Amino acid sequence: MMHSLLPARQLFRRLIRQPEAQLSLAQAALCVAWEDRGGASPLQALSQIDAMVAALRNRIAGLCDPYQIVAAINTYLFDEQGFRGNTADYYNPTNSYLDQVLTTRTGLPIMLSVIYLELAWRLGLPVFGLALPGHFMVRYAAVDAEIFIDPFNRGRLWSRDDCEHQVMAMYVDANAAILQQAMAPPSKWTILARVLRNLKLAYIRLDDFPRALAAVERILLLEPANVYELRDRGLLNAQLGRLHHALDDLERYAQVVEGAPELIELKSLAQTLAAQIAKGN
Repeated sequence: MMHSLLPARQLFRRLIRQPEAQLSLAQAALCVAWEDRGGASPLQALSQIDAMVAALRNRIAGLCDPYQIVAAINTYLFDEQGFRGNTADYYNPTNSYLDQVLTTRTGLPIMLSVIYLELAWRLGLPVFGLALPGHFMVRYAAVDAEIFIDPFNRGRLWSRDDCEHQVMAMYVDANAAILQQAMAPPSKWTILARVLRNLKLAYIRLDDFPRALAAVERILLLEPANVYELRDRGLLNAQLGRLHHALDDLERYAQVVEGAPELIELKSLAQTLAAQIAKGN
């Protein structure tokens, strides 16, 4: 149960500190929506998920064959409930907010996959995320079957070859190690970070730098050693006139990363920020 009296960022931080088995992906994703969109803690969205789980439990009762179980879930989610990818307005930030996707039935691949995962996990099914480059999906990993499901395309099934072709299309030098890494189940923290990167890019496209910065700050809670997000936080702080914070971030990035192609420009920006700060003093 979500703690409605806690501010969204505080609750997000508390949730992601839990062991992965105890971390609720849905609750953490709802904290993102709650912080960015305001309003009360979105308990209603959790009740929607609970209702869908109850409906699906009746649908799959007595089924043992993995393909029949997946077919029953897909029929319910995509034919009856109408979940689908938002191809008409792909870069709209609302595609990354769980409460909005539950309402509109449209979203990005990863958020539709989050819904699929949450339902399957609550039903005790062996389902995992599949973080392919450029496309997020779901894998049903039974003892005698491996099924790749594409929630963005209304549950279309992929083969393992299809998945590997997706990796090779994105990485022309893909080798066995890269393929193995791409096919490995991502952690819940990795999934949340990918959701937040989508939001960061969506808000940068809209010049909404405060919300882009909020996304980066939460990514750094998940990945505190990610120097590229540190760099982006510095650049966004500079955009927002938060000069001391920007200078700290960019100087730390320059100390850690050697030979980065943008380092000369960033050092120049850092010098400009330092001069502005000195002038202000």
